[in-house]
Amino acid sequence: MDWAKKNYDTLVLGVCMALLVLNAAYLYFESSAFTDSLPTASTSATSNSVATSPETQSIEEARSITEKPVFWNEKSSSNNERGNLLVSRLYILKADKLIDPIEGQEQLHPPITNAWLIKFGLNYADVNVKDQDPDGDGFTNLEEYKDKSDPTDKVSTPPKFTKLRFDKFEQKPFMLVFKGNPDGEGKEFQINANNARTQFKRINETIDGAPYKIIAYSKKETEKNGVPIDVSELTVENTETQVSIVLVVKKETNDPTSFGEFFNVLTNEKFRLQKGEEFTLKPDVNTKFKLIDISPTEAKIQDVATGTTSTLSKSSSSAH
Repeated sequence: MDWAKKNYDTLVLGVCMALLVLNAAYLYFESSAFTDSLPTASTSATSNSVATSPETQSIEEARSITEKPVFWNEKSSSNNERGNLLVSRLYILKADKLIDPIEGQEQLHPPITNAWLIKFGLNYADVNVKDQDPDGDGFTNLEEYKDKSDPTDKVSTPPKFTKLRFDKFEQKPFMLVFKGNPDGEGKEFQINANNARTQFKRINETIDGAPYKIIAYSKKETEKNGVPIDVSELTVENTETQVSIVLVVKKETNDPTSFGEFFNVLTNEKFRLQKGEEFTLKPDVNTKFKLIDISPTEAKIQDVATGTTSTLSKSSSSAH
């Protein structure tokens, strides 16, 4: 007893150590029993693979989404005008009414459709968008829309001759006048050259002082108030160009070599053309055109390669 009192600390320490050893032994035996109760590795793997495959797939999908999150990108859709993440797309106020230019039915700048303006990235909110020329090729958006060309590409344009203006018509009386058939039998004809010199010629004879010969005669008559009127025709042919012209007796005829004065809007250039003359329009010098007909009111232009024709009205010419 005296030893216990004298060595109290040592005794307490010994007891604690004994308790720790017993506790450790208990835990060891308990863990061994738990391990023995677990299924084998092969059984566990099979069971888990069958029981948790849907769950595993969901986990993998969630991990994939987490690793590659979806970012907002307004240009990722086919329409880059559908607004931003926190900002609505643009609506137009017209006649006290909000118009949806993308899905609405009303056209903002007829005849141009809203879809066409959006397709080429044009500012459909601008009231002057029809008259603008974003690619600087000299053609307005309206002109490009009508021709189905690209308003943002200089190479894609409507036909160049649509920018040609017919300003002035020039024509002189023809140099020959058919005065009549003196013999009445259609064998000899009276011709006035330049309204001064009178000649008498037959079929296939060349007229003096003019590059023309007579090739045909047709006796014709009409009636006015019961009185017969001679409207016989004499056909002459240019010996240099083989162009023929019909002369009506006692009537002045216009010279077939008519001229027109034109203006190229693309280059601000004026030039003069004779009927039948071929020409090019700057800046496109590779495409040939031809003035196939002209009158005081209109001129007909033809693309030599394609045969496409365009009629220019003098009354529609713009001032410049």
